Amino acid sequence: MTDGPDAGPPPDAEQPPRDWYADRNRQEGPSQGAPGQGQGAPSYGQNPQAYGPNGGAYGQNVPGYGQAQPSYGQSGPGYGQSGPGYGQPQQPQGQPSWQQVAPEHVARMYQPGVIPLRPLKLGDIFGGAINTIRRNPEATIGLSVIVLGAFLLPSLLISLGLQNLVLDNEDVSFAIGIILPTLTSSFATLILSGLILYVVSEAALGDKVGLGQTWKAVRGRILALIGVSILTGIIIITVFGIGIGLLFASIATGETAVIVIGVIAFIASIFAAIWMAIRLLLTSAPVVLEGAGPITAIRRSWTLSAGSQFWRLLGIWILAQIIAAIMSGVISTPLQTIFLIAVGAFTQDESLLLTFTVFSQHLTQFLVGLLVTPFTAGVTALLYLDQRIRREGLDITMQQAASVRTAARGRQ
Repeated sequence: MTDGPDAGPPPDAEQPPRDWYADRNRQEGPSQGAPGQGQGAPSYGQNPQAYGPNGGAYGQNVPGYGQAQPSYGQSGPGYGQSGPGYGQPQQPQGQPSWQQVAPEHVARMYQPGVIPLRPLKLGDIFGGAINTIRRNPEATIGLSVIVLGAFLLPSLLISLGLQNLVLDNEDVSFAIGIILPTLTSSFATLILSGLILYVVSEAALGDKVGLGQTWKAVRGRILALIGVSILTGIIIITVFGIGIGLLFASIATGETAVIVIGVIAFIASIFAAIWMAIRLLLTSAPVVLEGAGPITAIRRSWTLSAGSQFWRLLGIWILAQIIAAIMSGVISTPLQTIFLIAVGAFTQDESLLLTFTVFSQHLTQFLVGLLVTPFTAGVTALLYLDQRIRREGLDITMQQAASVRTAARGRQ
């Protein structure tokens, strides 16, 4: 069955665990309501039964939503009537008036934050990720500086220390200078991505969060985030490793027919690993935003990426990686070139050259992570929200939550 924008959750879909949004809303107390909603309207993620894939609130009518009410622009006492200094309201020719627009279409035009609360287009996803960085640099760029600095500075010191121990082996020294900062940056990016997932989810509702609030909200999910990332990596590497093993085994036989089969198996494992990576692309978001464990998060990602949506996720992910690679190249290539030219002009000491190589590699990883990680994490978060909107009607719950939060801000 094809997964379309109006496709509902499968009958056997499991109920995800209550996300921490519910805990936060309970701590804040019951909402006071908002125009067009009853008192205590459920906010984003407040009711587990309305937030999971089997929730009854998805796609159903919300009190005050879609009912016959006086529309904006209709006649009323003293409104739109002729009088001294008041002309009849003029409607531009060829454009429908607000009262001619169905309420559900008006709701889909609602954009309280960085994205419209409807199924997202490609521009909505990339634009939402960029606007989150632009509107909230403290919780995106600022978090990147803190997290990347906390990991890369010790990595730099360790790399320099290890190089002093293996100065007689240039290959080992060079490998240390390249591999260690890459691994350290990957681990820092993992934690940073989880923090930014929360920032983007709040920005979608028009809220701006700070460093302390972000850390308080996500710190309890760090271990689960690391666990699901390790588990996902093991699955993908295993799929790819099977193909490599078959290739080497076929080469060892020395028979042409067997080698051909091994090559075919290797190529198939590449496509299988990519397929698996896309099916598990959204595992981090349920961990952070739903409070799911690693196994449940994998199941959630598997469900959300099923059917025809796989190809949409694949296309957007490839395009995002291309943009990230361009951003990385624009930052890293000139920087490393300048370092090599400058150092080579002043010294030919190989040990000093290796030291500067280690330093430039760490600096490059730091600068690239400042921009690339918030962007890619933002795209992942918005892909997750988009799939939940398309499959589970999350936009209705988000519209309610945005209205409640807007009303609460107006009372402050």
